[in-house]
Amino acid sequence: MYRSIYFKIVSIFAVFMVTVMVVVTAVLINGVFGFYTNEFVAQLDAHFKEGAQLRSDLESALSDESYAALQKDVLTAYSTALGIDDYRHFYICDQNGTRLESSTADAGYLQKTPNLLRAMNGEIGVEQTWGSLHTDYAVPLSNGSRSCIIYIYDTQEEMEALAWQIFTIILQALLIGLIIAVILSFVLSKAITAPIQNITRGANRIAKGEFSQKLVSYSNDEIGVLTDTFNDMSSVLKNTLDEVSGEREKLETVFSYLQDAVLAFTVDGRILNINKSAVALLGRSYNENLSFDRFLELLDIGYVRDYIENGEDNGGQFTLRDVVFDDKALDINIGRLRYIEDKQIREGTIAVIHDITARYELDKAQREFVANVSHELRTPLTSIKGATETLLMYPDMNADMRDNFLNMAVEECNRMLRIVMDLLTLSRLDNHKTKWKVARFDLKQTLIHICQVMQVESAAHRHSLRLTVPESLPEMVGDAERIEQVLINILSNAVKYTPDGGEIEVSAEHRDGFTAVSIQDNGIGIPAEDLPRLFERFYRVEKARTSEMGGTGLGLAIAKEIIAAHGGSINISSEVGKGTLVTITLPLDSKLKGEEN
Repeated sequence: MYRSIYFKIVSIFAVFMVTVMVVVTAVLINGVFGFYTNEFVAQLDAHFKEGAQLRSDLESALSDESYAALQKDVLTAYSTALGIDDYRHFYICDQNGTRLESSTADAGYLQKTPNLLRAMNGEIGVEQTWGSLHTDYAVPLSNGSRSCIIYIYDTQEEMEALAWQIFTIILQALLIGLIIAVILSFVLSKAITAPIQNITRGANRIAKGEFSQKLVSYSNDEIGVLTDTFNDMSSVLKNTLDEVSGEREKLETVFSYLQDAVLAFTVDGRILNINKSAVALLGRSYNENLSFDRFLELLDIGYVRDYIENGEDNGGQFTLRDVVFDDKALDINIGRLRYIEDKQIREGTIAVIHDITARYELDKAQREFVANVSHELRTPLTSIKGATETLLMYPDMNADMRDNFLNMAVEECNRMLRIVMDLLTLSRLDNHKTKWKVARFDLKQTLIHICQVMQVESAAHRHSLRLTVPESLPEMVGDAERIEQVLINILSNAVKYTPDGGEIEVSAEHRDGFTAVSIQDNGIGIPAEDLPRLFERFYRVEKARTSEMGGTGLGLAIAKEIIAAHGGSINISSEVGKGTLVTITLPLDSKLKGEEN
């Protein structure tokens, strides 16, 4: 009941009536009080202003010793003009506010009101306070050495009686108005809520699935239009829900696999739905007429048809692993799909394809890495084995030949040791277990140092090794030892693969929070087809020639990992016969975690 429109309309009318009556009552009573107090002050001002006859008579009486009695007689004579009655009295007080005479026989204590206090200070007291239980007026008089205060006090009982009479009349009007408002509000709410209740009953029937019954329109107004619209909506909703019911089951099944390529086929092999991942996977092989049989042919998995037809599947689902299609490795999950078509439940097929190319390539890379490691270790082991077998076969070998074989064995051991150390370094970098020595260092001094280190080897090949570094190159934060390792590796390659008499230039510059170090030579260069693979582990350009130069084939891979760990990058550009440019970009403030000094 309290939540119904009936109650709301009745409440609104009642609150409105009460509010209006309260406002009217307040305005009237305030008006009565204002009128009464204004008239009270105006009436007394007329008789107590300067030059008024009453004021002159009262001031003249001050010259007599018994002035209070004389003034009482004067005020009594003016009682009618001053409105003196049972509710309004006058008091004659001395300058201290002590009552000397009055119009009332009550000899009680005379309260020191604000107006009386003003008169005691020599000012006329005429201020009235709204809501006060009295009105008063105090005027000081003086004649030579004598002075007094004439104080008029009104209890407002007459005004209160008038206000109560007004309030009684308004209360009666309020009660009558409330009764009328309640009756009108019930009639109005009934007219409004009847069609709304009709629509509510219709909505409840629709909620229960009853779409056949139509609502009766009682009027041509907005509610009547709403009723007609509701009937139309009921018809449309019935048709829509029938279609949505089937689409929901289909979409919930198909699009639950949206992270992978998803294809759904009807019972007769027509394409039912396909997502963007599947379209991208099939590429040019896809068209709108793609059938289930054509799909099996594209992926070369026609044998799946036998599984489906013969029921050789696990509950309607099975998985094909490592299917190769268009240079991609795929895992394919095939299952049954229920959908509604022509108001009938049918059973089709759904295929979910997961691209495992990245995992496949990773496995392939791991296998190649193991093969490369085996090959790199087999070569020095074969040399060591040959040298030791030769020494064992010929114990009487002369000292020079024995030393040659022993030196060769030591060199191959050192080579294996370098390979193992580089592999350990890469392993720590891959597993984020490298212990970094993070500190602020001067990259300029590092570049000067590595150029001095490589100067001897460079001079042996008559290379022109130049260093160009600006004076204002800022310091940076990072692992100085690792950065130096990378720079020496790159510069060493430049020295190795630059013909005698060639030029090598090392330079550095500051670029918006980064420092770029470039090492450029005019050596033999690198073929374009080899550039993308330079950072692969154990990859060598012209393996026969580079193996003669020494090295493990892991230097650039380590260099790339170290620079990447610092938040930088390393790029190589080269042209055969013209030389190579290696550019290393490093942030001034590395995000490495380590023991920072």
